[in-house]
Amino acid sequence: KPGDLFVALCGERYDAHDFLADAVRLGAGALVVSDGSRAAGAGVPVLVVDDTLVALGALGRYHRVAWARPVIAIAGSNGKTTTKELIRSALAPTFDVHATERNLNNQVGVPLTLLGLAESADVAVIEVGTNQPGEVATLREVVLANIVVITTVQEEHLEGFGDLAGVMAEEMSLCDGVDLAIVPAAEPPVVAEARKRAHAVVTAGLDGGDVRPDAWGLEPDGRGWLRFGEVIVHVPLPGAHNAANAAIAMATARAVGVSDADAARGMAEATIPPMRSAVAPLGDALLVNDAYNANPASMLAAFELLRAVGGGRQSVAILGTMRELGARTDALHDDIARAVLATGVSVIGAVGEFAAAFARIAPGDGRVVGAADPDGVWDRLVPRLDRRAAILLKGSRGVRLERLVPRLEAWAGVALVGPETS
Repeated sequence: KPGDLFVALCGERYDAHDFLADAVRLGAGALVVSDGSRAAGAGVPVLVVDDTLVALGALGRYHRVAWARPVIAIAGSNGKTTTKELIRSALAPTFDVHATERNLNNQVGVPLTLLGLAESADVAVIEVGTNQPGEVATLREVVLANIVVITTVQEEHLEGFGDLAGVMAEEMSLCDGVDLAIVPAAEPPVVAEARKRAHAVVTAGLDGGDVRPDAWGLEPDGRGWLRFGEVIVHVPLPGAHNAANAAIAMATARAVGVSDADAARGMAEATIPPMRSAVAPLGDALLVNDAYNANPASMLAAFELLRAVGGGRQSVAILGTMRELGARTDALHDDIARAVLATGVSVIGAVGEFAAAFARIAPGDGRVVGAADPDGVWDRLVPRLDRRAAILLKGSRGVRLERLVPRLEAWAGVALVGPETS
């Protein structure tokens, strides 16, 4: 738009230097480039840098420093976006909160989020993601957080990190030198690592920690509740793992001076992005759409959620490949396949690597149908479905199991209602 600064990023499939002339024609006031020769004669100021991605990060850091108010940064293997939304909502009754939108949590998204900081905002809640070593440390120096929240540290992106120790080193690097780290009490290694890195540590959890409810439980629909003194927190999404995220959100709210009552009121109104533990009726059936992403720990949590909401229904798990697990791909898919079989699930649709895993560990098991892609699994699965089934969709982002939602709707003869289910 007129007056914008155009930063020419270079990716695997594009080079924004190809669009310099277009940017100027549309009104760009200046260009940031790594190849000055391609901006010759642009007619606007040109800043030549070694790496435009690093420059974008420096711009985000500059604006964060100039804004000079508290920043809460959130990292972890699972639950970052959900916890970010719970924290945003817990703070909202007291503060004007600026927070990460969608999945803008990488070396492009984080600086853009910081550059969007408004003068009116009181506090920022920034999600920090990673899939390669060193990315969190890089973003730590951009975000300059006052408080760091770690949701969990589990096996993820093992192609890049190698093993759980590599994941721990990566995620926990966000805590280096921070004033306060808020971490899950249920993960002692995370607590110990945080105490090595942060100036102060607060633990939070359902059954232990510095911040924990006096009581907690799950409603029949799987949604959690937590009681802190006279205050009841109603968690707006199902599963014990999300109740634990709410305990972390409460600890964060307390750390910045929000009352328990205001935090509870805010969390009850939180809006969670789609395909994250979304449970919705599907005619007489029930759909658990947790298809946004997957790793071993989140798979196990999804099975527990299916068990909690399924009641006496036929339980159906449609599982897609867990990606980026490197050399442990086969072993971890085998482990999760054994775990889902042990739950007593009625029918399993196995896609990709899971089809191979079940063929290895349970050849001939009548509960399992497998195929290379979701559509192939669906064709074999649909004759086995009971009209009242509880159906779980769980897989990595690249599998896109949500492609089955229209077919599920056609099978049930109804359309799902609400953005949380698609």
